[in-house]
Amino acid sequence: MKIIEQFSHVNIATLGPTGTSSEAAARYLLSFLKKSQGGYTLFPSFEEASNDLVNGNSNILLVANAYERIDELYMSQDLKFLFSFVFETPLYGITKRRGEDLAKNRTLKIATHHAPLSLIPWFLKNIDRNYEIVLVNSTSEAAIKVQTGEVDLSLTTANAAQEYGLEFISPTRTILMLWSIFAPNWE
Repeated sequence: MKIIEQFSHVNIATLGPTGTSSEAAARYLLSFLKKSQGGYTLFPSFEEASNDLVNGNSNILLVANAYERIDELYMSQDLKFLFSFVFETPLYGITKRRGEDLAKNRTLKIATHHAPLSLIPWFLKNIDRNYEIVLVNSTSEAAIKVQTGEVDLSLTTANAAQEYGLEFISPTRTILMLWSIFAPNWE
């Protein structure tokens, strides 16, 4: 936290687009830090967010610890781990386009980020359908793929469902998540 206190303006780099749990966590972190000058930038991947930090455009990187390659960030010579915090995500669930019936007699395509993939059987426990997984970089990207008709369903957040005009067809739940904060390693 001492390093962050030195910044006159906090600019957080994290995963987007709009509607991700990372965006919600960035908003929470900014309110917690109580910085009058602060904001966040959303990137298509955590790698791109990390590059933005290393290139000096951002001064904090915010990453969910469920990210499958977080070890690379902890081991990076370019990054310095500062601290972690717990933040409960927005609601997660399976969504479809609003008012659209699901196709019968074919395998449904579900877009999801890798991190919540293991929740799909729980979300679909009352839906007897075959499905195929399409991995994407974020829950918001998954929602966009439903919105554009590239896939039938997405595992996404309530924030993304609202942003992209989708509706839940499954139960919903939050995830109590650990988040890591990195800064550039200037040593």
